[in-house]
Amino acid sequence: MNDSSAHPCKRHPSAPAGWSCQDCQASLCQDCVCVKRAQSAEYLTCALCGGVAARLMLHRARIPLARRLRSVWRFPFTSTGLPFVLALSTFLALAWWGAQATFLLLKFLPAMMYLGAFWAAFFAIVRASAAGARDLEAPDFHDLSTHVIAPALRGLAATAVLWLPLLLYWIYRHDLLESLAPVTEDPRFYVDGTADAATAPRNPLGDPVLWLILAAGFAYVPMVLILAASGSGMFRMLNPLYVIGGALRLGKDYGVAVGALGVLLIPYVLSKLLASWVLSLNLFLLSRVVAELLITLVPVMMAHVLGLLLYVRGDVVGYGMASDYLEPALPGAQPRAQPAPLHQPLPRATAEPPPDDTPTIDGVAALATAVAAQDATQALSLYPSLRDPRLSKQVAPEHHLFVGQSAATLGRYALAVQALEAAADVAPDGPIAPRALVLMARLYAERLQEPARADSIYRYVVHRYPNTDASRFAQAHLPPTG
Repeated sequence: MNDSSAHPCKRHPSAPAGWSCQDCQASLCQDCVCVKRAQSAEYLTCALCGGVAARLMLHRARIPLARRLRSVWRFPFTSTGLPFVLALSTFLALAWWGAQATFLLLKFLPAMMYLGAFWAAFFAIVRASAAGARDLEAPDFHDLSTHVIAPALRGLAATAVLWLPLLLYWIYRHDLLESLAPVTEDPRFYVDGTADAATAPRNPLGDPVLWLILAAGFAYVPMVLILAASGSGMFRMLNPLYVIGGALRLGKDYGVAVGALGVLLIPYVLSKLLASWVLSLNLFLLSRVVAELLITLVPVMMAHVLGLLLYVRGDVVGYGMASDYLEPALPGAQPRAQPAPLHQPLPRATAEPPPDDTPTIDGVAALATAVAAQDATQALSLYPSLRDPRLSKQVAPEHHLFVGQSAATLGRYALAVQALEAAADVAPDGPIAPRALVLMARLYAERLQEPARADSIYRYVVHRYPNTDASRFAQAHLPPTG
């Protein structure tokens, strides 16, 4: 079961379910799941029917985004968040100082570094939060083009829908070009970018149209920032149909995130006022660092808000795999049943000779000689005398494997299972073990007609030996669990 709703246990309705049976489809609590052993691994089974039990996975959206956003204010003040913000603020302060200390035509580079550092950090926080990371790494700006210029351009493009309409409206409605003429005629403007206050353009914030443009852009930009942070191309970022469609797919959670960003504007304005007071102290670079620290705290929270939105609902906009958004219904819960044997030992094949009452080490050497000569008959006749655990451990895993393959070919399946299991037990971390387990699973599925036991072994191979040919084979022979 993979959905966003919790399930009660079938046998104990008052208890939450953490597993589901793949055979009877029952939802199971901790008291209804047994831990049983099959060969070299432990498996979970349903106490109701004995079928294989799998963890019940639920969608992250079962915890509302609004509840997750309650702790957003703590994000910059964690053990890794504060060093991150401090490092970013220091870099921004140095870039700002560089922009102030250079001539007008040389201000482009430090200004670009300032913007690039800010947006690189902003997008990194969105991605880290979307991945569920709790720790933040210090920003890395050693590659100017990748870590500074590219994020700056993406940030400018993402927010263009906000500042570009404002700029165009200001130019044509308030005669900005004419009002800037006295500024451009001031020589100091070309030296340090400043001018007399008397020549500054008038404040347009009293225009209600500008506020309408600002409000519309504020509701639109968060989706563009999400696309920019997730690596979408410029076409998608600048395509209104794609942006609005993504916001609609996110539904009410997008509205919750925009509302949270609106609430964060209040502390942002207050932090700007406090930063202005700090700058007025004129403590050289220290004032700028502290001011940037105050100003940066709220944007870090805003980036975390967008990241949490992706963490909860990113699958609906194609961010990551759908399976990434599933979590255990009972994280950390374990079955309460004690381990018990999954099956009775296989009966000894009647055609096999009884083991020698006085086995010796010579049997191990004789078996090695038979295997080297590819003498299956001799190897099968010697192997039963080596059942003693002391001698079985001294047999090379490839010799166990040879016996298992030979016995399976001759239809002596009990002996084959014993040899293949021994091959996996002797050297569980070696290359023979996964091959032997896969062969044993095939015997159970194709010859002994025990598919449940075969599936258990296949699941163990997938878990114990990932990224191997045996694991890929096992995965291909497992039934779908979706």
